[in-house]
Amino acid sequence: MRRLGWSLIATLLVFSVSGLGVVGPVCAADNGIPVGEIVFKPSLRAEAVYDSNVRRAQLSPEADFGLTVRPAIGLVYPGDNFRWTLDAYYRFFTYFNAGNNPDIDHSDLRVFTEFGVATRIQANRQGKVGLDFSPSLSNNPSASGFAGSVSYVGDSREQRLSVGVPVKVHFRPTSAFQLFVQGGWDWARPYFPAEAFDPNPTILGNRHKIGGGGGLDWKFFPRSHVLFSGEVGRVLWGDFDEGTVNHSSQLPATEWKLWLGLQGDISRKLAFRGVFGYGNIDFGEGNDSFDVGSADGILGQIELSMRPTTTQRLAVGFKRDFNYRYFTNRLLETQGYFKYQGLFSDRLQVAADFSYIYRDMAGWLTRTEHQWSAGVEVDVLLARWFRVVAGYRFSAIDPSSTNEGEYIDNRINLGITLGFP
Repeated sequence: MRRLGWSLIATLLVFSVSGLGVVGPVCAADNGIPVGEIVFKPSLRAEAVYDSNVRRAQLSPEADFGLTVRPAIGLVYPGDNFRWTLDAYYRFFTYFNAGNNPDIDHSDLRVFTEFGVATRIQANRQGKVGLDFSPSLSNNPSASGFAGSVSYVGDSREQRLSVGVPVKVHFRPTSAFQLFVQGGWDWARPYFPAEAFDPNPTILGNRHKIGGGGGLDWKFFPRSHVLFSGEVGRVLWGDFDEGTVNHSSQLPATEWKLWLGLQGDISRKLAFRGVFGYGNIDFGEGNDSFDVGSADGILGQIELSMRPTTTQRLAVGFKRDFNYRYFTNRLLETQGYFKYQGLFSDRLQVAADFSYIYRDMAGWLTRTEHQWSAGVEVDVLLARWFRVVAGYRFSAIDPSSTNEGEYIDNRINLGITLGFP
């Protein structure tokens, strides 16, 4: 296994270095190694991590150092009228149990099964009728679990297997006026493995969502758009291990949303996006207390951004929307955020962000909570195929109705990336 890992690293380095001497019509967005008409994008990311609260616990937080290794490949056909991409990755992560306490063991938090595969086909991108199809499959640690929902309270091994099959058809009567219709199926299975490769894990939930919708984009000025869209969907819940988990089964629901807004430039340096919406979730007769409607159904996406120079961007924004988790019938989130991104000397990129989320849950778990997060990341491009990344992130959750799920965490990372991510 170790020999195979070194062989993979060596192969990536050979491809990367050999690609330095190859000159082809590859734009910045498709930076990689040209292979005929295809762009090959191999990469390997290795990152050391310090985490002050590995289990996201309220009391007696446990700190540790960890290592993540993430090989990935990408294929791009960068055509103007037809574009195809394929991306796949695998991520390994482990903690080192670096503390002096012999009673603390983080071996159960090692990740051996995180991966993702996604492809996208964009056909007839410049024609009157175009197709956009982007299925995906992934398995990764869930960041939205609730420790009290399983009998193994205190562990943080929850995984999430997801499949998405969205399809969108574009209609372009003119270059300034475009319509689209879309549909899709999403499936998510959160589960709890008792060991790294558990053939019979504890199933926490099975969520299916089938939906569709449509909308329009009218460019009434060169850089200003009117946006309208609507969607409707049905959420269903499959079988789960009721005898093992503590939460109850979730209710099926019907949802719809309507959005209307503007997006455009106020001046050469200021841009604005304001989309206001209204939505509803209906859980059926006798379950009105879980529904989203009336004032709760007001939704929005607002962002004001500024570019002091062409390489600097600052933005403040607001979002309000709803979604679903296995431990509650519905989850309504209201978020405010700030973002900054800057590029210096074409090699040093700095990004910083801050966000606050107010979360309202109603179902088996009914409560409200506050979440804060802030972070900064520095990315230094040393060569076309080699970069160094360092970052820091703070996150905290403070429930307003119960202490379960409350935590404060500080995370520091330092790593390198080889290839073309």
